[in-house]
Amino acid sequence: MRAKHQLLALASVAVLTCSAVAAQDGPVVIAISEDRPSLEFVGQFINSGTGSQQFGYLSNIRGLNQIFTATPQNETTAMFTFYTQATTVSTITNGSVRVVHRVGTTTIYFNPNPAGDFNNPSSFQEGTPISVSNYSQQVVVDLATGSFTTAHLNDITATASFWLNGVQYQLGQVGRSFRTHYLGHVNSPGLLPSGWFGGYAVGADKKDN
Repeated sequence: MRAKHQLLALASVAVLTCSAVAAQDGPVVIAISEDRPSLEFVGQFINSGTGSQQFGYLSNIRGLNQIFTATPQNETTAMFTFYTQATTVSTITNGSVRVVHRVGTTTIYFNPNPAGDFNNPSSFQEGTPISVSNYSQQVVVDLATGSFTTAHLNDITATASFWLNGVQYQLGQVGRSFRTHYLGHVNSPGLLPSGWFGGYAVGADKKDN
């Protein structure tokens, strides 16, 4: 009888072990949901001719409790950074408002050893690329105040999983999209950076047909 109980106990352990292994077979997907902001951004940009570099860090990722390595929570401690390389395709001035349309690529990086430095834009490209998306942006600039808002659509084209605190994650899914909104202010002409912004992203149910 005792042997039978031992066999049953071993069988139970085996089932639990198999279940645990099965649960770890794939990464936990962090969905960029449509119902509330899922990603929050803090960044700067440098415009030169038709080119625009937009870079910074994620200050919140819904679904992750730890995205900074220490305090203060800023670019120097942020484990998730982003870099957008965009090209201006049209500029329209309408009275005191300027409307700019850009297209490009946004990459989000994971770096467990943060090295972000706004004096060095390329520092936000260090680490592992975990999400790449095609990018289309509209910027509306108030020429009187220097403030601006943006709306852009990102279509995810590639993802890579990453490990954090012993758990494997994936940010978003290929084929899905998210909408990003920024609020910011431009700098005086000729000074760097060209401006500063903050914003957020929500999922988008994008349908082309």
